[in-house]
Amino acid sequence: MLERTHSFGIKDKSNTDIQKIMEDVLQKNLNYSTKTSKLGKSLLRINYFDENIDKELQKENKITILKDPEKKIYVKVNGKISEDQINQLWNELRKNLEISETLEEKVEKIFSKDEIITNITRKIQDHGYNIMKSDAEAFIENFQERYNRLPKKDEINSIVKGYIIMTDQENYINREEEIKPLTTENNGNIFKETLDRLTTSMHSNPISLRSYENGVLVVEKPLGRRKCPSCNNEGLIHEIDDKSIILMDYPRIYGKKCCCAECGCEWRET
Repeated sequence: MLERTHSFGIKDKSNTDIQKIMEDVLQKNLNYSTKTSKLGKSLLRINYFDENIDKELQKENKITILKDPEKKIYVKVNGKISEDQINQLWNELRKNLEISETLEEKVEKIFSKDEIITNITRKIQDHGYNIMKSDAEAFIENFQERYNRLPKKDEINSIVKGYIIMTDQENYINREEEIKPLTTENNGNIFKETLDRLTTSMHSNPISLRSYENGVLVVEKPLGRRKCPSCNNEGLIHEIDDKSIILMDYPRIYGKKCCCAECGCEWRET
């Protein structure tokens, strides 16, 4: 499903230009009638409706447009407009505003089981580690059995990170032994342990250090003192605006996320 909120660069377009472009797209391209309200110096609300349908049934059909000082507009679509129409709306705005899009539509590609296994294997090898393909297959099968789906893109990155951490821990524990090159055989045992621990963690706490939303790390809100999930810093941690979460259109209010002053890691608490 296409995202119903989009951000565009607008160069030197005025509020009047933006209003005219949006009304033309709705009227000429999508065959809607419109009624526009100015809610402030930088906020427009356009109600769109089908003349052949009772207007009382179309009260939620509205498009909110916010212009910010950085030459961007944020467009949020509500109501019963179809996905095809939304896609057409975005395309017409790109063409008429003569802009470069600043946010990609969030249509996540669905990977097959074999593609995911290949992706895990390649990513781990890119970090200089060796794994057995059969172990990656075992993890995917275990994951599917528990969650009735395949891992998402960000979860794949967490699997790879977890494997590397487990490998490094194993090497540290055995640091007094003779140093031997990593082989497919001994890596396989480490990866099996990683799979078990990752799966157990995800099962007991679906929103954990291994959960991401809109590219931002999501962790469970701690009961005690807050600390960075990356470097464990408990000192300088700031709350900043998370512009991927809009709590209110007008006045514009964003959600919050945390930022570690030591390592720069950003995360959101739930």
